[in-house]
Amino acid sequence: MDKVKKAQLSIGLFVLGFAMIFIQDLKRLDTINFGFTLPFAIMFYLGLIFMAAGYYLKQ
Repeated sequence: MDKVKKAQLSIGLFVLGFAMIFIQDLKRLDTINFGFTLPFAIMFYLGLIFMAAGYYLKQ
């Protein structure tokens, strides 16, 4: 994998993981109604894994 593609994948995974954790944190706000139940526990742990993978690929 070349350096540019690895950097893009790293940034993408990190941002995706951060977004998953941020969306999971929005469940405490009563004003936001998603209309369905999101699997928040799965999103949190996948977000952590994506952030860790993004950080690992950065090196």
